[in-house]
Amino acid sequence: MSKENFRGNEMLGGLEELGLSKYEASAYLGLLGKGMVSATELAFCSDLPRTKIYFILKKLEKKKLVFINNQKPLTFRALPPKDSFSNILKKYEKKIKDMRDIIDSLQQINDEGLEKKGLEERRYLILNQMYTDKKIKELIKSSREKINIALNSWGNILLRSVKDEIFQAVIRGVKIRILFDNLSNADSIILPNAVDKKRANISTNLFIFDNDVAILINNDGTKSAYFDSHEIFKTVLTNHFKDIWDSDNNQSKIKSTTTFDTINVSR
Repeated sequence: MSKENFRGNEMLGGLEELGLSKYEASAYLGLLGKGMVSATELAFCSDLPRTKIYFILKKLEKKKLVFINNQKPLTFRALPPKDSFSNILKKYEKKIKDMRDIIDSLQQINDEGLEKKGLEERRYLILNQMYTDKKIKELIKSSREKINIALNSWGNILLRSVKDEIFQAVIRGVKIRILFDNLSNADSIILPNAVDKKRANISTNLFIFDNDVAILINNDGTKSAYFDSHEIFKTVLTNHFKDIWDSDNNQSKIKSTTTFDTINVSR
């Protein structure tokens, strides 16, 4: 296929996309750059059926693409494309604008739905071990007033990994209280004197940040549950820690009766 034929086919395809039929596109393209042309000449050069040529040209005239000289013999001329297609382009531009508005509305529905879902999911997230460590460090760094911690024997290992963040929190004036399990060896952990420490029977590791966010960790630290300020269970954990801390004998246990399924969370 020659470049001329390829370009011609490309133009015909473009005209059809603008709403012209195959015959209309061939007729209009055949008239371009030729001035006044008879129907017979146009049918010959455009390979259009003579029986249909007048009907085709009349349709092009209605679409304001062709000028017809009604003096006999009838002759035809293509009107300038920029002028001829301006109304069609405006119609397409309006359609595109309407489509964009619809897409924007759909995107808004999608974003609002995901946002609501995200708020719902933030109430109760399951974190894997790696993300648990990372999240605890982030929350210690962002805490402003107080951090309450309850640790079993495994939790002491986690505490060592966030020791530097605890020091920085103390320097910032954050009040930190830690409940160590009676069976754990907490003496090996070097903590500032500003950190309040007590012992109790602790079965589950718990971190509460500014009484707003809580992380409950299973016994071996392989997974944890994250509760934000809207979650009722977070309030229960916060009050339970307070009861243990204020207890005279400090013999209560923090237990979780909820079963969590592990999923990975990354942000």
